[in-house]
Amino acid sequence: MPDHADTAPPLDRRLMEPAATVPLEELAAGWFHQTVTLRCADAAALVDDPAFAGRLRGAFERALMAGASDESLRGAPCRWDPPCAYDVLVREHGKIASGLIVPRPMVLRAEARGRDLLVGLTLFGFACDWTLAAADALTAALRTGIAPPPRPAVEVLTVREARAAHRPGGGASPPPSAGLRLLGRSVESFDGVTVPAAASAVALEFTTPVCLRGSTDLRHGLAGFVGTLTNRVFGLARWQDAGIACDRRALLAAADAVRVEAGDLKRVDWRRGSAKQDRWLPMEGETGTVYLEGPLAPLLPLLALGALVHAGARTTFGQGAYRLRVVA
Repeated sequence: MPDHADTAPPLDRRLMEPAATVPLEELAAGWFHQTVTLRCADAAALVDDPAFAGRLRGAFERALMAGASDESLRGAPCRWDPPCAYDVLVREHGKIASGLIVPRPMVLRAEARGRDLLVGLTLFGFACDWTLAAADALTAALRTGIAPPPRPAVEVLTVREARAAHRPGGGASPPPSAGLRLLGRSVESFDGVTVPAAASAVALEFTTPVCLRGSTDLRHGLAGFVGTLTNRVFGLARWQDAGIACDRRALLAAADAVRVEAGDLKRVDWRRGSAKQDRWLPMEGETGTVYLEGPLAPLLPLLALGALVHAGARTTFGQGAYRLRVVA
């Protein structure tokens, strides 16, 4: 009986067999990533739409499909050498030894810059070998048109209209707008993530809605949040050819000793269209600032990495972006 590892695609085998095991501090110091930034004219208002990141992700994936292999389009591993960008950035690559799914090696962000919109795509580790293909796909996605224009709600009068109103392509769904006008594009490379040297108080400023469920709700303390963020960073470390040498129990104990002030969080609700399910799906998250105070030293590398890779659920929809700020 052949070993599954022997038959796995080379990319998947690389993710399952990290070249080194390093502590969190060393992982942060060597964390390689590249960011593609596109500037879109007169589109700053899209930042206020929590559904924009989901539409952006969908348009980006459709653009990647244009350059995908037949195997990838069927959901199978790509046979090309090297594999297509769709295979690298969209396909699930398996689970590491602890049972954690290897996360997608990317995040999308958007921010206003005057009247313009800056759209950023960050790739992690050796996924950066596909940065140019991803940059071209993101450019095509923005030019195609992903932002529906404002439109009054449609009054539902019949059963047929009611059903249409609950389908992403139905009567209540605004048509796509013309593509955004692109003013420029840049690619930047970064080696390492800056970790605060010392801090007894920090703020997590969530700039996109963070989805925190059950024990991860920061109102219940920091341990649940730290546990899920640790899982995410552990998985993404594989794209850096690294495993992590870390005492998880010690991290959770350190988190339990930190005082959390999360009263500023405000819930946001919206919906996104699912082409696969042919219906609208409810989405939720919270924005605002969370303050942490206490013995933070062992947690700072993790929190600094989280500010780059996002936290909580639904990160592929742009959720969970935050800024880490030291509080004087």
